[in-house]
Amino acid sequence: MHVKGSPAGEDLRDERAVLVHVVEVHPATLKLSDLTRELGDPEDFSERDRIERAVRELTKGGLLFRAECGVLPTRAALRAYELLIEAA
Repeated sequence: MHVKGSPAGEDLRDERAVLVHVVEVHPATLKLSDLTRELGDPEDFSERDRIERAVRELTKGGLLFRAECGVLPTRAALRAYELLIEAA
């Protein structure tokens, strides 16, 4: 069970924020450093770690593609986002 304010709840919040941001700036490609700067304080280790962890989990889940050049949403992420936005 995920409790709001718990570490698991914070991780989910971070993953949502990263996914939404990456999808909304698509087709632009963001470097991880750009993403960290846009969503947090790149000088703060805990902020960088939160973003990096979210990217890692979203990549494992098949929603982001990470390459040397940057972070991109997968086709599945784009379609899911489109379906969820239209449903709202």
